[in-house]
Amino acid sequence: AAFVPRNEIVPLLILSVGGGLGLGVLYLAPYSMVPDVVEEDELATGERREGAFFAIFVFFERLAAGLGSLFSGFLLGLSGYSPPSSGSSDPRQPQQVSEVLRLLVGLLPPLVLALSWLALWAYPITRSR
Repeated sequence: AAFVPRNEIVPLLILSVGGGLGLGVLYLAPYSMVPDVVEEDELATGERREGAFFAIFVFFERLAAGLGSLFSGFLLGLSGYSPPSSGSSDPRQPQQVSEVLRLLVGLLPPLVLALSWLALWAYPITRSR
């Protein structure tokens, strides 16, 4: 949606619906993989440690969200972003802010997703296993 021309509602809706469906899979798939890891660990160790696995998973999920927010704020600060003051609710932003937002919303997520697919390719648990 970051590269859709202004006032073009149909492409924006199509991208929003497609993105929403994709995000649903992205959020659900890792939670369906953790039980497989727990079962694999139980077969290897004879212990049930699902609490530890879910705690580690959620910790790193929260850490990634925090680091992503920190990185985004850092880049916006470098671009010259000006937060609204008490007297103005809509400050004018430099062109670089718009370009950084397009990068953060439009280009960076697919690149990070592609990297995660590479990691997923090495996931050793399959249907046959």
